[in-house]
Amino acid sequence: MGRLALIWDGVWLTWTTFDSSQSVGRREISRQDMIPEVLRALRNQVGAGAQVCHAEWARPASAIPLAMLPDHPTKESWEPLHAMHHGRLSAGSVLTGHALTSLSNDVLLAVSGDQAWQEAVEGVFPQHRHLPLVHVLVHDAVQWNRRFSGDTWTFRVDVRGHGAVMAAVAGEEVQWVHHLSRLGSAEDALYAMVNAAHRSGVDVNACRALWSGESDWTLGWDRFMEVHPALDMVQKTPADSWWPLLNSMGECA
Repeated sequence: MGRLALIWDGVWLTWTTFDSSQSVGRREISRQDMIPEVLRALRNQVGAGAQVCHAEWARPASAIPLAMLPDHPTKESWEPLHAMHHGRLSAGSVLTGHALTSLSNDVLLAVSGDQAWQEAVEGVFPQHRHLPLVHVLVHDAVQWNRRFSGDTWTFRVDVRGHGAVMAAVAGEEVQWVHHLSRLGSAEDALYAMVNAAHRSGVDVNACRALWSGESDWTLGWDRFMEVHPALDMVQKTPADSWWPLLNSMGECA
């Protein structure tokens, strides 16, 4: 059975079929009505019954403790909590909820997304699994903490010139999720992490950052905390910078 992981950022589609060369495809899609056509071409490549997971990059997300919600939470119970942090949804956006119940603190991830994208994926790959990137980052941080024990925060960040997706985990407890839509410098993402730690009374110098993306946007982070690549690899092309994130999606799917 074929496998396919997709990341949509509103303009560019990035994907991998998990072949032996770990190749990553990238295509700019200038019109939303072209999305189904591109997805059908990928379906022809991997097969109609392929295992498919998809995510959207740098979308607003909230981590809401399930203890704050009713026993059987509905969208009406958690949508206002998400809106408190991110405002009302813009036209063409949808909000989805994803429960994480295998952690020390069970949370619901409320994540906004592109309605046209999600409808296109549903139409071409009805068997798909929607994997919010903050879920993927939390998974990576928890796995890292299991290998390298400690009570400190682990930040898992995918960072690029056009923004960042971020999460922090202590042990197996989600502490923080965040996104940045644009970066002026590496200091922007660093400030977001330092500020999150300070607000929670955490010693930022005891924290560690696990990153993927573009290394230029991590310069100077090691003045404040340990910094490690999520995956040691040689990037031969710009598209290769997406492989660690796509690989982590495959591990979660």
